[in-house]
Amino acid sequence: MSDITKEQFQQKIENCYTDYYNQWMQLSATELIQKAEEIAAVQLMANELPQQISDEQAEYLLQFKNPLEVVSDGWLSENGSDVSVIDEALDHVLWRLIDTGDAEEMYEMETPESDGLHMS
Repeated sequence: MSDITKEQFQQKIENCYTDYYNQWMQLSATELIQKAEEIAAVQLMANELPQQISDEQAEYLLQFKNPLEVVSDGWLSENGSDVSVIDEALDHVLWRLIDTGDAEEMYEMETPESDGLHMS
């Protein structure tokens, strides 16, 4: 992955994770428990995605306002909270997202005037 693309992608994932974290901190203990599977998936994808993603996959995901949400939702729909074989499973989730194009209809895309990066 080119250094610029990798840096942009990693920064965007970090920003998305920070947004999730701030939302979670506003929830009650009961709400957090109810969201445990989602939280685990988001944390797993935030940690694994930047190391495992190809240039093509990163460029595709950078089109979305929240690529972390796109991949975490894909991971949950295919794997639930099972994380025993992450390499192959994550690759399959990314392939399916790009191949079907479903995410483009379901998730908010970046606008041309926005680069998706907001500095914290």
